[in-house]
Amino acid sequence: MSALDDRVPATTGWGIALAALVGTVALAVHDPIVVLGAFVGIGVAMAGGLFAGTHRRIAAGATLLPIVVLGGIGVVGLAGGPVRALTGVTGILVATAACSVVVGQPTPSALRRTGETALCSAVLAGGVALLAFGIDGQGGPAPMLDAILWFPGKGVSGLLVGLVVAIAAVACALLFVPLAAVTVPSRGESARNALNALLLPAGIAIAIVIAIAVLTVLSPLIALFGPLLEPIAGSALVRGLLTIATGSAVAVAVLGLVVRASWLETNGRENPTVPIVVGSVLGVVLPFAGVTGVGSPDPTVVPALFAATAVVLGVGWLAAWLYEGAVVRGTAPRPELVLAAGLAGGSIVAGASVETVALELETIRAGAATFVALAAALFTYDVGRYGRTLAVEVGADASRRPQVVRLGWSGTVAIVGIPIAVVGLAGAAVLAPTLSVPATAGVIVAVTATVGGTWLLFR
Repeated sequence: MSALDDRVPATTGWGIALAALVGTVALAVHDPIVVLGAFVGIGVAMAGGLFAGTHRRIAAGATLLPIVVLGGIGVVGLAGGPVRALTGVTGILVATAACSVVVGQPTPSALRRTGETALCSAVLAGGVALLAFGIDGQGGPAPMLDAILWFPGKGVSGLLVGLVVAIAAVACALLFVPLAAVTVPSRGESARNALNALLLPAGIAIAIVIAIAVLTVLSPLIALFGPLLEPIAGSALVRGLLTIATGSAVAVAVLGLVVRASWLETNGRENPTVPIVVGSVLGVVLPFAGVTGVGSPDPTVVPALFAATAVVLGVGWLAAWLYEGAVVRGTAPRPELVLAAGLAGGSIVAGASVETVALELETIRAGAATFVALAAALFTYDVGRYGRTLAVEVGADASRRPQVVRLGWSGTVAIVGIPIAVVGLAGAAVLAPTLSVPATAGVIVAVTATVGGTWLLFR
């Protein structure tokens, strides 16, 4: 099977997704944070699916990915402890794997675009984290903005320096932006001539402004031009326009350099670099603006949040790169196996969270989460293996009737095993105060052997 149809038949896939939903609900009874993690996992799957579409969908996926990662870090941060954080991560893993079971594994091109987006967003998030640290050091957004506006210096000399920097940035933007971004190939020569015609006046203007700045600062002309230029030099509006022009030109120049480099590395006819970069900028800058506008009692929260986002996105880039290679080689882990492992891990975390075995509400909740999630994991593993075999031997369009029969049989066996396990837990809770440790262990082993033997007998 190719990477495009490498999935279990649709009926089996939806049955596995239903089992994932049941397991997630069971874990949520014990700790509702798993629901937040599940929503984050669905967002990750949606972002990954968008990268396999058109440039508009790629831009939407690039915007969604860093926002979802921010939400995932927020879920882990709200957990308040390692066990709850692990439960939230389990929800992310289960939801992402369940979506992959239904829609299939991502294609290598989608994984490559996901990794490029993660890397670009990681760089932007790191820059935003540094900016947030600077805002914190300046005492807030307003002092930081004031410092940026007047960074070239006050007075006439500062105005001239800002003007030189703005003109130089615009010239670099005109020089680095590819002609394909503004024209078609048939008009490439005329566009190149127009660009050269613009670069020459820009260079002359830079030279004139530098000469005027030197003469103004180093000669008595400051006394002549000073009174005329002081109102302009002291205008926040003028400084703001120069800052906006400089920042925009630098952003365009950097985008041009990135696009040029990516075109040299690609062998295909299309290059999604522009939607990836634009989407990543929106996905990082918009949440930063929203969080900064709302404010936080602790000024270190925003820098730490975006620094952690940069780290997670960097790890995500590495994971996407490794996963892409595994998909190409055909050694990538099956989504249903990942889903079964996630549910089993969640059941272990839920069971390990109970410190003492006693017939009380917390024990019942943890027991329900443990056994239902574990049954869902076993069901997923069994049905997933059957669906994989069916897809290889028959195809993804296999008949629904045998799938429904197998789903019903495996589900019945899993459901029957849950009350047996609950009875075993209740017996352990009752006998634990009276039996010795070896005797209690013997009871648990006997119940486990009974359940296992029943399972083998029915199979």
